[in-house]
Amino acid sequence: MRCAVLLFLACSVPVLAGSPGMRPRADAASYPANRETPEFSIGAYVVPPDQAKKMFKFDLAHAGYVVVEIGMFPASGKDLDLDSNDFTLAIGEQLVGMRPVPADTIAEILEGRPQPPQATGIPGNVNTSVGASVGRVSYPDPATGRTTTGTVTSTEVGVGIGGPAPVPCRTHDCDQTAPAPPIRQSPTQNANMVAQELWERSLPDGKTAQPVAGYLYFVKPSRKAKNGTWELRYENRDGKTRLELPH
Repeated sequence: MRCAVLLFLACSVPVLAGSPGMRPRADAASYPANRETPEFSIGAYVVPPDQAKKMFKFDLAHAGYVVVEIGMFPASGKDLDLDSNDFTLAIGEQLVGMRPVPADTIAEILEGRPQPPQATGIPGNVNTSVGASVGRVSYPDPATGRTTTGTVTSTEVGVGIGGPAPVPCRTHDCDQTAPAPPIRQSPTQNANMVAQELWERSLPDGKTAQPVAGYLYFVKPSRKAKNGTWELRYENRDGKTRLELPH
């Protein structure tokens, strides 16, 4: 009995467990563009640039990419052998569609970008301070010889080079140590972070009998072709289909 239960649990685990992707919607009809075939159902949605900007740390639209959410739903008793290269995005009347761009390729392009120029010849941190003080002092009156008091004011200006100026201490136990400057990531570290984030949400490859979903990343069409018809094409041994994508 125990063996039978273990066998059942093993068969219930999706083939793509631990792979990238995201939770699919209820069904293909839940996507703005959808189609059903005898082997599978497919749904797709072009993520608006403003929404994609909030979803990812890296602004893909600004970098020249389009994000397409895709859900794949195998028919009952069927399975799919998914490969992102089986998808293409065709714009307007073009015969050859664009294939998705892998996450690591996008990251490599990001890493190869020149860094913004840095100002030279000027210290990195220049701090200025202006202060004024008011106090009372005692001194002998030259006319009477008696000790008298008076008010004295003074001002001071300072310029320093280094970290940010310390915050004035107003409590008996506050820390007067200036905060350390933030640590900046290198271009390679930033690229690795982008690649990991994009891969984790991408449409998974491999065989599956369960619904799966994820994003594919395509090069953004030129302005001239932007208003043309966008068509997502999918073709492999499981079948082929085309979806017109609202955008």
